[in-house]
Amino acid sequence: MIKINLASQASTSGGGSIGASLGISSDSFMGADEIRKEALKRLVLLLIGPLALYIYENQNVPGKVAELNSKNQILVELQTYNAKAADSVAEIKKFKEDEALMEARISALEKISKDRQREIRVLDLLQTVIPEKAWLTRVQVNPTRVNIQGLALSDFEVSQFLEALTKSVFLMDVNLVSSSETVTDGVSLKKFEISCLLERANE
Repeated sequence: MIKINLASQASTSGGGSIGASLGISSDSFMGADEIRKEALKRLVLLLIGPLALYIYENQNVPGKVAELNSKNQILVELQTYNAKAADSVAEIKKFKEDEALMEARISALEKISKDRQREIRVLDLLQTVIPEKAWLTRVQVNPTRVNIQGLALSDFEVSQFLEALTKSVFLMDVNLVSSSETVTDGVSLKKFEISCLLERANE
């Protein structure tokens, strides 16, 4: 009788531990089939979440991947377009720089041409107005001033030359810088130097 009670207690204790391990109250004892059903039900409940996520991914991920690929393609096209546009902008910038450089060179050449024309006009003037008994030894034409050196037989020729230069429309502020006696080949001559401003040409 004592053995039976111990077995009964052991059986009751074992059932309680199984029920507790499955979260079943020991007050309501369940059979083995019911335990398996309850465990299966809980297993199904645990698998519903991952299964739903798997189904969602299969339904939505391909569309998202296709959309991402499309956006990547558009991005590549935009990058290619921007690269071509950048090349065009660089070419336009270089063209403008070359154009500005060319205009500067043309302007410089035009200025040189104008300066040479002024020099030619001055030289023509000097050749025209210089007295017969006077001649030039040095003519220096700067952007703003003309310096003239020469020889004459007398002060009269120097005065004639000064007067003629003063009447010129190309020259201003005509001044006799120096005048001195010099002897060349036994002949007494007047050595003179004249300085005058060169009239600025219209830019």
